[in-house]
Amino acid sequence: MKFNAKKLVDQGIGIWTVTIDGNEWENAVKKGKNKVAASIKIDGFREGKAPKEMVEKYLTPVKYLNAAVQSVMAKAWDFAKEQKTDVEPFSSPTPTPTKISEKSCELEFRFDLKPEIEIGEYKGIKSKDLVKEDFKATKEEIETAINQYRERFALEKDKEDGVIAKGDVAVFDFEGFVDGVAFKGGKGLDFRLVIGSNQMIPGFEDELIGKKLGESKINVTFPKDYTPELSEKKAEFVINVKSVKERILPEKDDELAKDLNLPNIKTYKELENSVKEQIITQKTQTSKNAFVNKVIDIIIENSKIQLPKSAINKEIDNLYKEFEARVANEKLTMKEYKKKTGLTDEAIRAELFGDAKRKICSYLVTDKVRNNEKFEPTKEQVEEKYSKLAAQFGIEVDYIKNTILPEVQVREEIIREQLVDFLYENNG
Repeated sequence: MKFNAKKLVDQGIGIWTVTIDGNEWENAVKKGKNKVAASIKIDGFREGKAPKEMVEKYLTPVKYLNAAVQSVMAKAWDFAKEQKTDVEPFSSPTPTPTKISEKSCELEFRFDLKPEIEIGEYKGIKSKDLVKEDFKATKEEIETAINQYRERFALEKDKEDGVIAKGDVAVFDFEGFVDGVAFKGGKGLDFRLVIGSNQMIPGFEDELIGKKLGESKINVTFPKDYTPELSEKKAEFVINVKSVKERILPEKDDELAKDLNLPNIKTYKELENSVKEQIITQKTQTSKNAFVNKVIDIIIENSKIQLPKSAINKEIDNLYKEFEARVANEKLTMKEYKKKTGLTDEAIRAELFGDAKRKICSYLVTDKVRNNEKFEPTKEQVEEKYSKLAAQFGIEVDYIKNTILPEVQVREEIIREQLVDFLYENNG
């Protein structure tokens, strides 16, 4: 195989050309003929059993040369990736046969060029926005987390008075009305709700407290960020409470800790300490990620990055598809959404432009830092990561390795963590 690379700088396009000729192409053509011949159907003969001279009448160059091209495509791409070149792809290539004959085949792999970046300083950055905090876990936060564990073993019993209180489980039918008219999605039968779980819109569960078995009415106002047709509208719900159950949670003691069957936790004190550490770790990681995102924004601002318009447009396409999925989750089609909001495709894409540009720039900056600093997980770090995952999910390390997460993915995750730690520790 022969390789050639070139840039169409004005278009932001790169082209890798691979030529296959000689014995390699002759063998591919021969295999292509055999493959097509075996699939040709001729009346009166079983597939692949017709006489050679009859088969050859149907064996056109277009068919067998196309089969030959398909057989070498993957190998040609692997060959191209092994070559040393400064023409680097930024998107998946589109393979196209450009010249095909009995003697040779020329394949072109077209792709967006990797944008050029001249990265600014990424260490020692100081800014009033870059603040590192020390976190604590409050008693309320620890209590809430432990109560979530207690919920696993909650028992329920019918309330004698049938009056709804916070923490109870109520089963009820409901139907909502705005200006006396029932609205779409505002009806439910045998709906089960833990009062205080904040599953419903603000105010709904508070209004239920004190209600008894049977029919009643409650009034609420939809929040501003609700669906456009109900945003900030006042609504009346007709409720029919069918059952009210008191929930009994287990005591906060060593038995609870043992029943949870968590690694290395046998006493309630150990459970409290574990929960406390988890809360602090989560707060710290959230703060660290926000800190690093601010660092990346500053690096982007101080770097010279040339982004091809095609790359931005493709990323906008990706973000648009994600946006469509979110709209669909709200039980709306894009046509309905655009009608309700008055937005056009062009307006939505214009709003996504900034996010698309920032996402690409962020990738280029972090990729540059990663390559400059040559992050590489050690074997010990990989094993430690697997051990933590095994302990977290209560499964064997070998099962995670062989079934869930191959080592290449674990290494990538560790490198991402090393990158975040590096930018956090070396800035602010």
